[in-house]
Formats: sequence, C-alpha cells, structure tokens
Amino acid sequence: MKKEKMQNIALSLSSKIISSYMRSEPLHIENPEGYEVALYDEHQIPIYGQEAEDIIFEQGFYKDKRFDYFVDLSPQMHHGVKYLVLKSKKKDQEAQKLLQSILFTAMFSVLVVAVVGYFLSKMFLKPIQNERVKLDKFIKDSTHELNTPITAILMSIERLKKENIDEKILKRVDISAKRVQKIYSDLTYLLLESENQNLKQNNLREIVENELTLYEDLALKKSISIYKELDDAFFSMDEVSAQRLFGNLISNAIKYNKHGGKMELKLTAEEFSISNSGAGIKKEQQNRIFERFYRANEYEGGFGIGLDIVKRVCKRYKIGIEVNSIENGLTSVVLKF
Repeated sequence: MKKEKMQNIALSLSSKIISSYMRSEPLHIENPEGYEVALYDEHQIPIYGQEAEDIIFEQGFYKDKRFDYFVDLSPQMHHGVKYLVLKSKKKDQEAQKLLQSILFTAMFSVLVVAVVGYFLSKMFLKPIQNERVKLDKFIKDSTHELNTPITAILMSIERLKKENIDEKILKRVDISAKRVQKIYSDLTYLLLESENQNLKQNNLREIVENELTLYEDLALKKSISIYKELDDAFFSMDEVSAQRLFGNLISNAIKYNKHGGKMELKLTAEEFSISNSGAGIKKEQQNRIFERFYRANEYEGGFGIGLDIVKRVCKRYKIGIEVNSIENGLTSVVLKF
C-alpha cells in the first residue's frame, strides 16, 4: 500500500514537471504532506531538494531502517530532471500509527469475542440454571408434602392415646401413611431406576386392582365413584415399574378429580385407559405435564414426579401414551401396549 501510494504521488509530480516545461513555466515543486522531494539531473547532481544518502538511481521502491524511497524516471529530462526521488519523512511515526491501529483492532476483537462469549455462556448455562431452580423448588415442595401426612399421623396417634379408637381417625392415619408410602416409593424408584430390571410376565389386571385397593380410602374421602372394566392382560416388565406406572395414574386421577366426581378404568390386552372428571388440563399445559417437577397448579396434587415416572416407564418398555383433556371436563390417559 505504501509503495502504491508513493508511486502515485511520484507520477503526479512528474506529470507537473512535464506540464510546466511544456508551458514554458518555471520549475516549481511542493513537498506533499509527510514526504520530501528531491530532483536530480542525468549526472545524479541535485537540482531541487535535500540530497538523500545512499540512493539507488533506478526506477522502483526502496527502504532502509529509517525511510522509504520511491525513484521515478518519468520526468524524462524535462527541466533537466532525470530522477525524481520521493522520501517518507516519518516512517517511525507511520509504523507507530500502524501498530496502534493493529492494537486497537485486536482489543476491539477481544471485546467483541468477550461480549459474544458472555451471552453465549448465559444462553448455554440457562438450562442448568433452570434445572437448579426446579431442584430447589422440588426440595421445598417435597419437604412440605412429606410434612403434611407425617403431622396428621402424629396428631392422630396422640388422640388415639387419649380416646377410644375412632374409625375416622384410623382412616386418616391409613390415608396419610399411604401418601407417605407413595412419596417414598416414587423417590426410591427414581433413585434406583436402573436397578429395577427383574423382568417377568405380569398380569396387569392384578397390578391395577392392587393399586386401586391402596387408594380406595382416598377415593372414598372425595366421594369419587369408580367404574372399572378390567380384562386379563399379560405384559413383560419388572413388577416395581408396573406398580409405579399404574399407581401414579390412579393416584393422579383421584387427586385431580373433583369432589363427588367419577373415575373410569378399562383394561384390555391392547391398551389401558383411565379417565377422571376433574378440572381438566389447559391445552398449553398438556405438553408439559410429563416434565419432572412440573405442577399444573400449586394447591393440589403432588410435587411433579409422578407423571415423569409414568413417561420413563413407558419409554423403557415402548408403551405408547396419549393424553386427552378438556378444560373443566373429562381428562383421559391411554396406554397402548
């Protein structure tokens, strides 16, 4: 770039020399900004300007440790000038300016990379942050959820010590104990999920009926009518996973049902369906109900691991799952074996 710039300046000056000669005007040259001009005759004797040292009197671009030179032979002896020598006056300053420009560009590039890196790191860390928030919420919710039945059990036991045994108190103890048992079973299943691999041919009807028995009292407490049509259905899976699969579906159908509502269960060799007449699930929430720790509301239900377990079991054993729900209407879950 420096060579090209100096060549253009030298050609322009040579053109002025030739033009002034043709017009019979006196020789007049001004030094361009940042450069010095020297003119020499055919014997390399200075005609104009300060004589430069160690000049190579040949057409071309030259440089030493301090200056850059461009020698131009274009004047062709007009005004007696054979050699036009253009010398840069501030090579060190130009190098310094170039260095500053490079440093500025480098610092700007580092700044841009840092800013982009910051936003990219925030973007990549956001899912981790979300999971941390979910985990924190899970711990708080699970603590609260476990504390409620435990407190009820302890209070009921204290009353049993002071009074005659009451059937309602015994039912309350039984329901609370079963809630604690379910929470414990779900958490244990999640922690030991990879160890539950004892596959065997299970009659799913027996498992569904056993899980129904566990939640009968909870259904009676909410005056829920249960309609069932269960056929024998054999499927190869580990028994613990089967219990967690149907237990969570039945538990949810009761917990999210309305008081005095109904629940219907149907089992065939090809599929299992369960429906309840609760508040329903909003359309925008239906895709999220299987996310771990997600809760559709804060005032009923568990703390968001039941349907996550259902999804994991279905995925492991390649069981299809469909959810159909109408807000303030019927909600049904269908498993296809």
